Amino acid sequence: MVDTHGKLMAMGLSKKSWAQTIPSLTVFLLITLTLFLPLVDIQRLILEGQSASITSNDSTMDYWPTNGWRSRTPGEHGMSASVLNEMMDLIEEQEYPIDSIQIIKNGYSVFEEYPGRYFFNTSLKLLHSVSKSFVSILIGIALQQGLLDNVSQRVLDFFPEYEFANPDPRKDTITIEHLLTMTPGYDWDEWSAPYDDPENNTLVAMMYSSDAVQYVLDRPMVYEPGEHWAYNGGASVLLGAIIQQIYGDSTRDVAEEHLFTPLGVDYFSLYILPGLWYNTMGGLSLTTSAMTKLGFLYLNNGTWNGTQIVPADYVVNSIVPIEHPNPLGAQFGYGWHWWLREDLGVYFAYGRHGQKIMVSREHDMVVAFTASVGDYEYDPEFDLYNNYILRSISEGPDCDNPLQLPPEVIIGVAIGAIVTIPLLVVFAKRIRKN
Repeated sequence: MVDTHGKLMAMGLSKKSWAQTIPSLTVFLLITLTLFLPLVDIQRLILEGQSASITSNDSTMDYWPTNGWRSRTPGEHGMSASVLNEMMDLIEEQEYPIDSIQIIKNGYSVFEEYPGRYFFNTSLKLLHSVSKSFVSILIGIALQQGLLDNVSQRVLDFFPEYEFANPDPRKDTITIEHLLTMTPGYDWDEWSAPYDDPENNTLVAMMYSSDAVQYVLDRPMVYEPGEHWAYNGGASVLLGAIIQQIYGDSTRDVAEEHLFTPLGVDYFSLYILPGLWYNTMGGLSLTTSAMTKLGFLYLNNGTWNGTQIVPADYVVNSIVPIEHPNPLGAQFGYGWHWWLREDLGVYFAYGRHGQKIMVSREHDMVVAFTASVGDYEYDPEFDLYNNYILRSISEGPDCDNPLQLPPEVIIGVAIGAIVTIPLLVVFAKRIRKN
């Protein structure tokens, strides 16, 4: 039989004093549990979030951002907040014309800033050639829905009502894929002359025409389709026109119903070109959070909340660089209306004046930039991505808050310690007295 009384006496406690101590001990334990269990739960959620990040590119995600991005701290997803703050300091010091930056990591918004004057999270930004990646997505949607058979279909088959100038048997062989890769072979030059020169800039001349589609189809051929790469906004216009032809509805309405509504994008704009064709080469305006949703759709292989919106193989093929070089340099590749930089490990939608949607599969990350960079000015965004965003990942969470707990949790723990420590002292004194 256990000698409980003997053990209590050995501890210096009588049965009476032990009975007096139990209520104090009970209160102390209850207060401790009340203060610190939430912290344990938060730590558990952080660990769950870190493990969930491994599978955030598939259907095991516990939420989809249709109704908006959920926010987390950078450190909760392995990034240094101090490095990102250094980036913002640099932007301010150098007066870089950045309007907005949003970073989506493991499916959560971990960083969102709007340094641009009069620019907010609800502001629509004209994205210029990011619109080209947008129309590529629409082509993928049409393939998913069976309105297109494949990207080898001939372009002229979608415009039987058009008669065009400069007939050429090579025109008959232009396919959707040639438009996607900007290798249709048309006589087209929009990079040698300024965008305010309709005499020498083919794109501007199209904008001044009476019918944008007619203008593109009229262009003479100078190469075999697939032989030569040339940046060609007219190819993007034809892709948008094909969407309108096969759906029997405006490209804008098709985009709203089949892309933006499923993604929870409530408002956008897309302006019109001559001939009442929508400007799918440069006329799309979105908020920054809508931009990251487009990148997130491709990061997840064309799926959204369990629905395959764009075929997975189409997404994969879109980000395979073609063999033809382009004037931007060897580090830049081009796929199906998406750019690539293998040195940075990203593929991206790229628009004039610094509009970008950058996708990194390696880091499970989407980064959106909007800006107002002049045509001949330094665009800092690739350097910001490389020197700060990637560095924030390599350096990891800041050491002064290794768990990267929210400030309110840290404050709660401090208050808990302030309350608990005196109780612990009182409890220890009572034990000694008894």
